[in-house]
Amino acid sequence: MKRYLPEGFLLSTIFLLIFFLFSLKTAIMPFFIGSAIAYLSYPLFNLFRKLTKNRINISAILTLFSIFLVLIIVLFIVLPTVISQVQSFIKFLPELTKKLDAFTYKFVGEHLLKKLHFDTSTLQTLVRSAYIQLGSLPVGDIVQRFFSGVFSVFTLFINVVIVPLITYYFLVNAGKIRDIYLKITPISIREELKSLLEKVHESLSSYLIGQLAVATFVGFYIALGLYFVGIKYSFLIGFVAGVLNMIPYVGFFSGLIPSILLAIFDNGQLTYVIGVLIVFLTEVGIENLIYPVVMSKTTGINPLLILLSIFVGGYYGGFLGIIIAVPVAVMIVPIFESFLEKRESL
Repeated sequence: MKRYLPEGFLLSTIFLLIFFLFSLKTAIMPFFIGSAIAYLSYPLFNLFRKLTKNRINISAILTLFSIFLVLIIVLFIVLPTVISQVQSFIKFLPELTKKLDAFTYKFVGEHLLKKLHFDTSTLQTLVRSAYIQLGSLPVGDIVQRFFSGVFSVFTLFINVVIVPLITYYFLVNAGKIRDIYLKITPISIREELKSLLEKVHESLSSYLIGQLAVATFVGFYIALGLYFVGIKYSFLIGFVAGVLNMIPYVGFFSGLIPSILLAIFDNGQLTYVIGVLIVFLTEVGIENLIYPVVMSKTTGINPLLILLSIFVGGYYGGFLGIIIAVPVAVMIVPIFESFLEKRESL
């Protein structure tokens, strides 16, 4: 069993961190957010280190400033546009369902929606209710909801002020933190654990940064493509497709299906349908070209494993569980592969 000690030690560390995250959620959340931001922005931090000739403090400040600019763009440009299109889409729903019903009557010979006792106003109410729960409020309130977990002034202060400081600390001291972790491990497994830790880091960083890059590309490409084709709610569709792109097949179909429906029932011409198909087919082609490049260091995560981890994470941990489910699975894969390699070498 000693030969599996590095794998067991690292796996125990991961589960211990998850336990603390959920048991001390309010207290640990700023540290979790700060460490996550630092980890995702570490390649940018390294870039600034090269540009500033390894001036760590200046590089960390420039990284935080870049994150702040991105956050401003998202909160005050991207988000208001998406919110505006969501509100417009809710108003458009009854008209869209009526057109769908007329289409089914024309080709099937009966009103399927009436036969199924489908009430368009009920659908509109459900969508509006879900939208309100997700934060369909003015931008200022959305900013407050984003930064304040329990809607208190103290927590808002903690998250706005402390999170950047924690992010700065993790950026500057990432190497020291790793060295401290290795020093508390038994000497006999230290070198092997260091190698395994590097594999986990390569897998996780490649996956997260790769997924972020691909999701950003997918969102912008679909939004701009549909906009030039002339499809309504193009930015909303692109935003949803980009966010859901990390779930295999869900991102693609969550964008394609509403786009086709809008092209048929709103625009009403075959050229718009062809335009939509061109946008999504070219997006798939380009994504297949760039995906192997940005994900080159990833050990290869099975789509079924991603789906399973999301469902399990959501069941046991709610929304937070969904967020950390895939990264945890990505970290466990190289540990499990190391275990199998040792087992097969016996």
